Amino acid sequence: MKEKIWGILLHLSPDVWTGAWNTQPMGEVFDEAVWLDLVERTAKAGMNTLVVDVANAIRYDSHPEIAKEGAYSVDWMRKQVKLCREKGIALIPKLNFSTEHDAWLGEYSRMISTSIYYKVAKDLIEEVYEIFDHPEYIHLGMDEESPECIKYSEYAVCRQGELYFHDLKYLCDCVSALGAKPWIWSSPLYDMSELFKEKISKDEVVISPYYYYAFRPEHYTRISSQKLYAEHYAKYYPDLDIEFVEEDPYLVNFRLKALPMMEYGYKYIPCASVDCRCVYNSKEIMEYFKKYANDDQILGYITAPWVMTVDDEKTRVYFEETFRLFREAREQVYGE
Repeated sequence: MKEKIWGILLHLSPDVWTGAWNTQPMGEVFDEAVWLDLVERTAKAGMNTLVVDVANAIRYDSHPEIAKEGAYSVDWMRKQVKLCREKGIALIPKLNFSTEHDAWLGEYSRMISTSIYYKVAKDLIEEVYEIFDHPEYIHLGMDEESPECIKYSEYAVCRQGELYFHDLKYLCDCVSALGAKPWIWSSPLYDMSELFKEKISKDEVVISPYYYYAFRPEHYTRISSQKLYAEHYAKYYPDLDIEFVEEDPYLVNFRLKALPMMEYGYKYIPCASVDCRCVYNSKEIMEYFKKYANDDQILGYITAPWVMTVDDEKTRVYFEETFRLFREAREQVYGE
């Protein structure tokens, strides 16, 4: 039986979530010493996979024009792949093509669904496949591309329906043609379930369902005690009187879709996080899927601290909690 994925998601560039391209040079958003330390900690934690959001942090041979100021060379990235492999870690590239998270593409993020866009996407996918020495997976992101999520962006673009799935399939085909497996977030699976079942077969992708709070009722948290959560979601749900985390529409949708969609054969790599400051999340997301899902459809788990790879007070806390809570959850739930 194939070993499960036990992994972490880290970022070379934050432009996937800032909504702005190249506003900060690499030196302000990435610390190589921190990166090397995190690689070492990943190995010591017994993790076998590191997903890295490369975005515009590499000066690609095919499209150097999208590189951030101070972007790393292709050769540097190849050395990181080799370093990780020597430590028993598969380094997996992530390029997020969701229009909510594609500012890293520079001007190409304003050419969605054009022939130029398709060529650039294909070029970048093919290049990271070679840079990362033929990885088993390429993560395409594709989360939070919806009218609700993009409406606060200064440049708001959103694909829907047939066009969304045309582009998703195109991106997946680019990956599959290389011999790798496309990996995406669960957003389209939940938000457009019927079209997803129709357009994307169970063998075309692996999916990461993500939820960052508790699953057990005794660990539910009042929204009023989660100031950051309330501030973040207020813009999406201004008319809802939400008192508890479990009343959040996202969790309702998660419970309605996550397990039922597995009946169609889709394979998952669930994602935990300390980002919402819930110490129960890693353990309870593993418990949830171990109890209710077919084990052969759970390819493993990853955790995402959702902070930049730098050294400051916040990142030190988040990284420590990420490794500790994920390791404890794995030991307690899977006995590994």
